[in-house]
Amino acid sequence: MKSKEHVLSRQDITGYAKAFDPQPYHLDEAAAQASIFGGLCASGWQVAALGTRLIGEALLTADIAFVDITRVDELRWKRPSFVDTALAARIEQYKLTSGSAIPCCDTAHLSVTLINHEDQVVAELQCQVAIDQRGMAGLAQERSS
Repeated sequence: MKSKEHVLSRQDITGYAKAFDPQPYHLDEAAAQASIFGGLCASGWQVAALGTRLIGEALLTADIAFVDITRVDELRWKRPSFVDTALAARIEQYKLTSGSAIPCCDTAHLSVTLINHEDQVVAELQCQVAIDQRGMAGLAQERSS
């Protein structure tokens, strides 16, 4: 399954950086040009946060009763995301287990690849998500497609 795209604007990048990750290459165009990135780029943590949003939205759009991401087992950033980069999440389920840290939920183990508009891998993560037990049928159907 693939999520919708979200385009990172200059304001998105600098606003997030001001609040949470004030590195020069996230805040200032000249400093960013002189950095190893060569341009104003999003914080890796911003990309990770956006990824969690894209995962949740994609699952809900697929009528899967997503409740929360309960665990991130692995997260790797592969390349920077610059102004006007469109990001999307490709989501693959690799296991379903009964129960969750959240009552009345089961756990879906997901492999997620965040890609940019050029289909380049930006980040990869393995995570566990809580799915309301009433929504598990939709997830099983998604797996078989």
